[in-house]
Amino acid sequence: MKLFQSNDLTASFYYNGEKVFVTEGVTRLDGGLEVTLEREGACERADKLFLKMKNTGDANTPNIRCVKTLDLTVKTDAPLVYHGPEGDDCMAASFLPKDFTITDTYHEEPFGGRSSSKTGFPFFDLTWGEECAVFGIGWTGQWSKDITVTEDGFCVQLGLAEPDFYLEPGEAVRMASVIILKGEEIGESRRAFRALLREKYSPKTYLGENTALPVAIQCFDRYYGGLEGTPRDLSWNSEEGQRRTVDAAAKMRGIDTLWLDAAWFRYCFPMGVGNYSYSSGFPNGLKPVSDYAHAHGMRFVLWFEPERIFRDTELYDEVDKLLICDPLKSDTRLYNLADDRARAWLQQKLISMIGENGVDVYRQDFNYDPLMYWRAGDGEGRRGVTEMKYIAGLYELWDAILAAYPNILIDNCASGGRRLDFETTQRSVTLWKSDTGCYPDNENRAVTMWSQNQTLVLCEYLPYLACAVWTADPYTVRSTATQGLACNFDIFHPDFDFASAEKALDEVQEFKNYWNGDFYPLTVPAVDESVWAAYQLARESDGAVYVFRRASSEEAEKTFALSAIECEKDYRVTLIDEALVRHEMIVSGKTLSEGFTVTIPQKRESLLVKYEVL
Repeated sequence: MKLFQSNDLTASFYYNGEKVFVTEGVTRLDGGLEVTLEREGACERADKLFLKMKNTGDANTPNIRCVKTLDLTVKTDAPLVYHGPEGDDCMAASFLPKDFTITDTYHEEPFGGRSSSKTGFPFFDLTWGEECAVFGIGWTGQWSKDITVTEDGFCVQLGLAEPDFYLEPGEAVRMASVIILKGEEIGESRRAFRALLREKYSPKTYLGENTALPVAIQCFDRYYGGLEGTPRDLSWNSEEGQRRTVDAAAKMRGIDTLWLDAAWFRYCFPMGVGNYSYSSGFPNGLKPVSDYAHAHGMRFVLWFEPERIFRDTELYDEVDKLLICDPLKSDTRLYNLADDRARAWLQQKLISMIGENGVDVYRQDFNYDPLMYWRAGDGEGRRGVTEMKYIAGLYELWDAILAAYPNILIDNCASGGRRLDFETTQRSVTLWKSDTGCYPDNENRAVTMWSQNQTLVLCEYLPYLACAVWTADPYTVRSTATQGLACNFDIFHPDFDFASAEKALDEVQEFKNYWNGDFYPLTVPAVDESVWAAYQLARESDGAVYVFRRASSEEAEKTFALSAIECEKDYRVTLIDEALVRHEMIVSGKTLSEGFTVTIPQKRESLLVKYEVL
């Protein structure tokens, strides 16, 4: 393998107008600046980089700008091909892949300060000739990527977007982290990257094999929101309403979690964001709710949005360093995680509430773009400092919660999947990969098709993700289910079919562990109801294939060549159709690997294929 080596990995920045490159270790510069580039050998093929700076002098440092945790130059005469998802915008384009050849300079950054929002996504890969690399940026704020083709190769620069600042005496800041995995074949490299994240940089490192995503009942959008024609039922937002929810969910064997989303606090959502007292429906707090869920064998998910503060809430007037005011004078303020005192108060508040209320999964949402607040909080000549300290404060907050509750799972939400990056994946999972899950299919939103596309793209990089479904038919459930699922079912409707829902959820539970294997996309993601979608999950000797004939597809059969198959052996293959009827057959490994034909007789139906080596 003739790839670049670990000692080729450098960071760079401009210091007092001059460009400086630093390698692994500590570099001390005039003016008291101490720069540390930490390199961790993540595995034989992968490196993790982490950059931090400190002023050890007794005066302000000279100007620092254009900070890149990775500044890598590669010599090659081969074309440079880019592949990476779009950011999340809660529409059809969310996470669709971008594939193109870079011929000049490609610049990308997210929108508004959330790391995977709209215009940017921090995981991507590059291929040149017979070489490739997969990258992940660890920064839950405004990062940037710049990839430039030169006369004799290309340069990759990954870091913060437009920092321009100085450090005061004794002041220290952390920058973005970067992970990079090298390879020779891009599909294999993406699978190796995803496995590396799962095994070394995910909650599995502290939860072990118990890193189980919930299959949850979550009816906030349906009953509290009253979306898509469901009558709004405010009695749901009460202790008794949640007991009714548990009782209903207990009729479906596959539900293992109660999920209480954004409505339990005074004034409810969104106007009550900033309150930590309970709404009138919970006069005894939430412990009776979690106790009731636990007594039924369910975990308890509880939603928080601690970073956004609305007018007239309990925290709104705490402006002395606790909040950053909106420069546009809106009714929303940002809780200042850049301030140690503010972070410490919030940290203790959340840790207390998690314990007092029996929370098993801490869900942190963030429905706001923070970038203009950070910029407003920066002093003269200090662009980027508020953001750097804020993001560091966010990590400290989550790390403190994990230290206080070693068995807790953090669910990372930000208007859906707008904070998916290398640092958040180390501390959390995403149970709501996009706010497309806030809606069922309708004439304006082909949510089920979008979810298939999102799975096809995101699962090439991320090991843990889930989202929501509104109906329990197999096509819809299979289109969204991964290791977990949020069920926004109409469980209070007198005609709801609990038996059919239970069968669909039993299948989700049966196939959960296959998602811990390798992921192979078998079709190209497309916003097109006339095509099929399919992907394969492969473990050591068995696996599963999810196949979808979309609503306008005229083809009744397709042939797929499966990967990771032992051609000399036979397999027991189980076909599970849309009616959940099972058909077993023995198929040679040679047939599975060269071309296995499946038939789906009707439009908008699915087929689940389970295979096991004999």
